[in-house]
Amino acid sequence: MKKAVMVMLMVLVYFSFGNSVMAASSQNDYEKVLESIAKTNQDIDEKVRKAVEEADKLNESFLSDVREVEEGKEVLKLQEEREKKLKEMKQVEHDKKKLEKIQAKLEEIENRITEKQAEIDKEITLIQEEIAAIAFEKMSSSNAKEKEKLNKKMAKLKEKLSKRSDKMEGITDKYQKDLDGVITKVYDDTFKMSQETIKKAAEKGVMAECSWKYVRFADRWVWIDPIRVVGFYKG
Repeated sequence: MKKAVMVMLMVLVYFSFGNSVMAASSQNDYEKVLESIAKTNQDIDEKVRKAVEEADKLNESFLSDVREVEEGKEVLKLQEEREKKLKEMKQVEHDKKKLEKIQAKLEEIENRITEKQAEIDKEITLIQEEIAAIAFEKMSSSNAKEKEKLNKKMAKLKEKLSKRSDKMEGITDKYQKDLDGVITKVYDDTFKMSQETIKKAAEKGVMAECSWKYVRFADRWVWIDPIRVVGFYKG
């Protein structure tokens, strides 16, 4: 009776798993395949972790460069100084004298930031007004030489005004290319690792595939491909 039950169980296992026991050359081979898949997934996770860190650093540097272009170096330094003082405030919140001193310094920094930002806005406004005045003067003039002089003057002013946008464009292009490089490398490397391990697993009768997970790299999301076991090949 017991023998009959054992035979029935073996037949059930055979048909349920598509001859899985026979597909793997041995239990030891099967365990090695699982270990290999686990190791590959760990290596993939580590590569992804490093790539995410690198992408975040690129993004942090990019945002810093953008702020510098938009607000100017001096304003950026003042803002960094303000952040530093705000942190100091938390450390001395129970010391009234120190707190008042820091608050006074913060007020001074805020005033300087406001002044500098006003200066930047004023400079841009003056350039725009001068361009408009030149355009009107050029339209009113019938002298070819005078128009040529006005054209050159306007070109210089426009160049000065567009310097920021040109610099911004250059910063953005570099960031996008650098980030593309990080993402492409980690995607290609991890895909290759997955495919090689999946192929080796198949040779031992184990069916595996890319499971795919969505990973954030700075301001982008990308599908990356760890491995999962899905079954066994029939013998």
